[in-house]
Amino acid sequence: MSRSAEDTEELEQLLFATAQGDQRAFKRFYDRSSAHLYPVALRILREEGKAAECLQEAYLKIWLRAADYEAGRSPLAWAAAIVRYQAIDFLRRLPKDLPEWEEPDWERADFSAEEASAPCARERQLLEDCLAQLPPDQRQAISQAFYRAATYEEVAHFSGTALGTVKSWIRRGLLALRECLEHGAA
Repeated sequence: MSRSAEDTEELEQLLFATAQGDQRAFKRFYDRSSAHLYPVALRILREEGKAAECLQEAYLKIWLRAADYEAGRSPLAWAAAIVRYQAIDFLRRLPKDLPEWEEPDWERADFSAEEASAPCARERQLLEDCLAQLPPDQRQAISQAFYRAATYEEVAHFSGTALGTVKSWIRRGLLALRECLEHGAA
């Protein structure tokens, strides 16, 4: 069994024990996963203090929802989804000081060792290449919606464009991305 498979199995067992109320297992799960999950919150919130606060709230949800974890899923992916949704909720609760319109800086992105693995690096490069092929309006709308967790309304406000137009940009852009990714992965 590979080290990665052993780590996944251990995290899975820790989640099962957490579901039974085992606080020590939860602490070990936190110790083993927080370095992977903190960057998820930080990429969305872009401030260390907010990301740390969000992560604390996300771990509370992980504690409360550990029984919902399904065997066979990646424990880190399951927990990362909770962190991502918590960060989006956290972002939406913040005062609406509108951030500047910008695309993610892929070169400076802080990817964990797991995310920097060869298959993920290839997938990320394919995604970047496909994003680069989109018209700028679609690329910016998708970047704002998915990497900054902006709502359609916020994207429309940021870009000074009608809401229906923004929804069309995102829909057409996602369809084009899917086609590009399917052809690139084949």
